[in-house]
Order: sequence, then structure tokens, then C-alpha cells
Amino acid sequence: MSINFTTLAVEKIANELKDFKGGNKETAVSKFVAKTLTKFCEENERFAEVVYRTPRSLSDCCAEVMDGCGNSISDIEVYKKAVQHYFPNADIHMTMEIAFTGEPPSDEEIERAPKKKPQKQKTKKSAADNADKAEDEATDAEVPTTPTQASIPKPKPQKAKSELESLQLTLF
Repeated sequence: MSINFTTLAVEKIANELKDFKGGNKETAVSKFVAKTLTKFCEENERFAEVVYRTPRSLSDCCAEVMDGCGNSISDIEVYKKAVQHYFPNADIHMTMEIAFTGEPPSDEEIERAPKKKPQKQKTKKSAADNADKAEDEATDAEVPTTPTQASIPKPKPQKAKSELESLQLTLF
């Protein structure tokens, strides 16, 4: 009788996620790391066996991943460190795809202005600051910030396609 390490590893990860212990950063990535590790275990029996046999937990994994990351870390770095927590000499490759599932954006959606962040209010302004602001506003008024309708060529309408169009991007 052979041991099904995939099932055992998937169950181990699920149980460790239920009992997860960690700080804010570790908790923030725990569900995503668990989901990705589960997927890797389902795809590779050898990796699943290592995950199952490793006495370290998902909590330990996320703590190691987030150790020293500062205020940010890329997704690929999180998953690379998570895999290497269990299998130190492994690496990952990430593929992203964009799938166009509907019609292209309307002219209104294309021309939508970006959302603006609320500006911080200053308590005191000097006369020099007010003069600089007035000069900046005058300069801004002279330079058009968006192209005119006449200068944007309109795309030709395309017929709807039955299959999805996709673009693949491979990150190294």
C-alpha cells in the first residue's frame, strides 16, 4: 500500500491554517501561502512528501518568509521563500496571464480621470508659498493636461470573439 503524500500534505496545511499563530504580516500572507503550497503539493508528489514530513508548521513558514521584509515584499518573493522553507534548493517560476472576458472599455471608461488623493491641509502658509502656488496654477492652466478628442484616433470596432484572448507574461 502506497502512502498518498499529496492528501496528507494538503490536510496538514489546512489544519495548520486553522491553528495559525503569527503577527500581522504573517497573518496577512498566511491564507495565500497556504493556498499556493496546497496547489504545489497537488502538482508535485515529491514536494508534498517533503511538506508532510517537515516538522515545521505553516506558522513557522510565514514567520520565516516575513522575517526582515520591512514594509513590503513581492508576491513572487513570498512564494519563493515559502517553497524554500520546505525545500531549500527549490525555486519557482511565475506566469501571469491576462484574459479579456468582455468588450473593450467604453470611451467613457477610457477617458475617466484618475482618482485623486485628498490633499493634506497646511495650517499656516507664508506669502511666498501662496505666490508659488498661484504661479504653479497659472502655469498649469497654460499647458493642456489631456489630449483633445480630435487628437485621439478611435479604434476600429472589433467583432466579438468566442474564445478568450490572452497575453502571457513570464516573470523570472
